[in-house]
Amino acid sequence: MKWFYRTLIIFLLVAVPPCATASETILVLGDSLSAAFGIEKSQGWVNLLRQRLKQHGYDYHVINASISGETTSGGLARLQPLLKRHQPAIVILELGVNDGLRGQPLRSMRKNIQQIIRLSQQQGKLLLVGMHLPTNYGAGYTHQFHRIYSELAQHNGVPLVSFLMQGLEDSRRHFLPDRLHPNAAAQPVLLSNIWEELKPLLRQ
Repeated sequence: MKWFYRTLIIFLLVAVPPCATASETILVLGDSLSAAFGIEKSQGWVNLLRQRLKQHGYDYHVINASISGETTSGGLARLQPLLKRHQPAIVILELGVNDGLRGQPLRSMRKNIQQIIRLSQQQGKLLLVGMHLPTNYGAGYTHQFHRIYSELAQHNGVPLVSFLMQGLEDSRRHFLPDRLHPNAAAQPVLLSNIWEELKPLLRQ
């Protein structure tokens, strides 16, 4: 009977194809700019990312864990359960602007982002998304805020989107009436800014 089992095993190995590899996950950890505030969820850049990945043949499942009003401390508090549940291959981190708009200590913001990067890198890759601030709290505070992203990206060796809303700064037609949140017409621009830095991290 041994020859029968050997023949059966060989047949199964040849005739039955291996199971397809499960798609990997991209986790977006952001605030209202990634949560599609004020527009339909389907119009937001995260959903547009899902569509582009599919169009280009990338097998990724995108989880949007963004919450309007989120800060770096809030994101950090939520991160470990998200990592455990979704086990993302890539984390897109878009946080910090609410810290800055509230005038929170930049040392705490830097520490929170650093911890998010560290925890995410234990799981996979990370893409850091930078933001800019108006000069409400003075030029010094604004300059230090901007530097946090580039310094942490360099320190941790992670790719950086220097400014999520690059290309929209002087275009009121791309913003909601509050002039803070990008409207539906602006979302492809946001995706383009993300895509340029995300694409090298993707596995096809």
